[in-house]
Amino acid sequence: MYKPATACSSPCLCLRIILCFSTSSVVAGLISKHCMTFDERLLGDIGTLCYHQPGLGPYGECKNVDFHKDLLEVETGIRSLCIYSDATVIPASAFSHLATLEHLVIHGYNLRRIQSGAFSGLLNLKHLHVFFSDSVCSNVVLDTSVFAELDHLEEMYLKGFRVSNIPNTTFEHLVSLVKLSLDTVCVEELGEVLCNVPKEMSRLKYLEVIDSGITSIRNRGCPSWPSAVLAGIQVLDLTQNPIKIIEAGSLAAFQNLSHLSLRFCGVWLGEIWESGVGKLSNVVLSGRVLEEYSTNCKDVCQLVSNLNLHTLELSYVLLDSLSVEDLKDCGKELTELAIYNSKVQQLDPAFWRSIAGIQTMVLARMALTEASFCVSTNGTVWNVTTLNLIENQLTVIKTHQFVCTPLLEQLLLSNNAITTLEPEAFVGLHHLKILKLSTNKIKVLAADDFRYLRSLEVLLIDENVINSIEDGIFRNQGELRELAFGRLEYVYEVHLNWLFYGFPKNMQRLSIDAYVGTSIFIGSIGRPKESFKFELNGDILYIKDSYPPFLESVRELKLSGHGFYFEHVFFVSCFTHLESLELSADPELVSLDYTEISKLHYLKRLKLTNLNFANHINPGMTFWNLKQLQILVLYNCRLNFLTKMMFRDLHSLELLYLCTVNPLVLQDGMFDVLPVLRAVVLERVNFRCDCETDWFLEWAQNTRTQVINLQEQQCFWHYQKLNFLSTMEKLCQTDVQYLCYLGTVNIISLLLLSALSYRFAYWPCVVFVFRLRGRIERKFGKRWWRRRQRNRGDELEAEEDMKYDAFVSFSSHDEVWVLEEFAPKLEEQGQPRLRLCLHSRDFEVGKGIVDNIAESIYCSRRTVCVISRQYLRSDWCSLEMRVATHRLLEEQKHRLILIFLEHISPFELSTFHRLAKLVKSHTYLDWPQDEAERIHFWERLRRNIADGEMDAP
Repeated sequence: MYKPATACSSPCLCLRIILCFSTSSVVAGLISKHCMTFDERLLGDIGTLCYHQPGLGPYGECKNVDFHKDLLEVETGIRSLCIYSDATVIPASAFSHLATLEHLVIHGYNLRRIQSGAFSGLLNLKHLHVFFSDSVCSNVVLDTSVFAELDHLEEMYLKGFRVSNIPNTTFEHLVSLVKLSLDTVCVEELGEVLCNVPKEMSRLKYLEVIDSGITSIRNRGCPSWPSAVLAGIQVLDLTQNPIKIIEAGSLAAFQNLSHLSLRFCGVWLGEIWESGVGKLSNVVLSGRVLEEYSTNCKDVCQLVSNLNLHTLELSYVLLDSLSVEDLKDCGKELTELAIYNSKVQQLDPAFWRSIAGIQTMVLARMALTEASFCVSTNGTVWNVTTLNLIENQLTVIKTHQFVCTPLLEQLLLSNNAITTLEPEAFVGLHHLKILKLSTNKIKVLAADDFRYLRSLEVLLIDENVINSIEDGIFRNQGELRELAFGRLEYVYEVHLNWLFYGFPKNMQRLSIDAYVGTSIFIGSIGRPKESFKFELNGDILYIKDSYPPFLESVRELKLSGHGFYFEHVFFVSCFTHLESLELSADPELVSLDYTEISKLHYLKRLKLTNLNFANHINPGMTFWNLKQLQILVLYNCRLNFLTKMMFRDLHSLELLYLCTVNPLVLQDGMFDVLPVLRAVVLERVNFRCDCETDWFLEWAQNTRTQVINLQEQQCFWHYQKLNFLSTMEKLCQTDVQYLCYLGTVNIISLLLLSALSYRFAYWPCVVFVFRLRGRIERKFGKRWWRRRQRNRGDELEAEEDMKYDAFVSFSSHDEVWVLEEFAPKLEEQGQPRLRLCLHSRDFEVGKGIVDNIAESIYCSRRTVCVISRQYLRSDWCSLEMRVATHRLLEEQKHRLILIFLEHISPFELSTFHRLAKLVKSHTYLDWPQDEAERIHFWERLRRNIADGEMDAP
């Protein structure tokens, strides 16, 4: 826990508090920042709330926006903007400075009015989406001519308003509109919407009225329908409306309609073709509740035949049967039949013979237990090219199960319960390019399972618990572009070169989930022609070959597991041309040398998740030499501090994403070495509630770099988590403003003068206090005779009268090292031999501990402190250092030698003020881990104890 300063702990801090009125304004300024702007290449890592369409960058995103002022924070030149706002009104000219905007999304769940001219200046806007409400129809006021200047708008989506409240002339200026989508607009009759379609909207091709409560489609509703406009509409989508009545001729105006989607609740299907829609290509029908309404398949076929349908999609319907007899009248035009989330009372697998011209067949989420389409086919060939059977209950793929579909190119079997692939299950599928078996229960992958699939390009077998995988299983898949397999359990070794017998030349993505207990050996498996993405998830992963050639082609690498080794070192540096690296691990189990990442000189994107940098002596070396790195994501990597030295080579860094559960300290000026930094994203970052952090707030206020989510961060204060900005404002707030109101300029000047005097006179005053204390002790204390004796002689005599060369201050946890390593080296070996005072050996029995400590320190020429984390926690060690520091200040001699047995970060030392000051002002020794360096360590330590001044390292 990091305890914030509650008083002036240093002169600089006092001065900062006196000038903290500027920090208060900084905090207030930061709270007003609600918008961010970012480029296309940052889209995947910046953590956006909205979905942004690729290819329309730069992007902008705003939260809690006041349309009057906050939109000015959005940089000019953006093409896409997404807004979340609690405002009730969008005022005129709110977006006038964003002339390049093409895509605008507004989530305004409290919006009640859009003023005329609100979208003025948006001459390039093509897509406008406005969400007034999620589930209710709001009483929204759209002023006259609100869309007047949107001459180039091509798509409009409006949700959650009552369409009956807007005038008929609302959309008349949208002369370029191609798609109009109205969602939850509360109408009972479709005509109420059609009356609002102006005759000027001549380019309209798509009309959607979704989930709006429409129950009837009638041939009335307004004096004159825009017949010319309706005749040009090609897609009419009325899904999620409980339609019960479709009058004859009610859709006769839609003469060129090709796609119709609607939900029927008791509608006879004959009403659809009697509505006058003419010939259609695609129809999507959704039922109400399966158990309440049954659909006759013959009626479906009559619908297909009368409308000359090419595509029919049914969902949430109850079919009485699906057989050759039922489908024989469906005609020859149907090429795609899709049935989702439905139930068939009687399913004859041979039904497809009656619609031989079908090319795409979808039977998804229908609880199918078998798919025996090719049983008793008598040589009949099914011309289907896509067969989708996802999310059923298939358990076995039987021998020759798809032999009657020689033209099949896509076979989708994901999310079933498949446990077994029988021999020759996929025989005859010579043209199959895509096979998806993800999320099943396949346990064994045999060598001949995919033997006949020589044209296969995409094979997904991921999310299966595989206990056995045979060599050569992918030997015939030379055209593979994407392969994902696993989860391998109890498959102790997987050799990739034995699985492929030569790596596919066109491979673009390879994903292997090895899980627990599996070791993967890459070996010499060749290399693809182009760069590709490599994903590895496993317990222990090895690269066995000295340098597998295919590693040069890997541009994106995604690792997740416990160990990744090449000759006992982290193998990531073997991917010499890597541009993107994602590494995820278990911080409690993984111990890797992350500094190997610094050898990836072409790296542009680095995402590290759940690593443990706390165990590394110098974690900052991980990011050295990465001069081309543009994106750095650090997600819960146990970093306690970030410094300039860590980021010294990141000259191309544009995005820094930080998420950590541990308190984080940022070194003052650390962002100065990042010249092109565009954005810093903070997620659950816990700062210290300390005015010393105000530099970061000042930087965030004055820099052009965007600091995202700063308002949501927290800081630690007395074992509590508080809002960072508001706490800093209260903590660093001074009485300067109040004093200014009273005109007490003289008092402020006096405070400033006192602070400056305190700054320069601090140490002389401290030395004077301890000298005075020493004089009193010499005159009245128990050891007055010893001090008088030392004062009679010169300094050399005092040194010779000392009983010990050095008093050794150490923790009992380090006693073994002191007694077996430290003391023998100095007392029994080398020249000169030194006399050491060890409390466990040399303290006088029966005397008080405090007296023993003071006596021993003042009877020793030097004091040596052996510092470890246990030393910092010891009260007695703290007392020994305090006494030694008193003597140091009193006698003005460098008699204190610090030895660090283990690496302790500056952040950990910051709470021990006395030791932290000594480390900053005195040279110290580190116990070397390398055996070869320890000889020099002992020589240097002996010389400094014997001779005096600590020499430079």
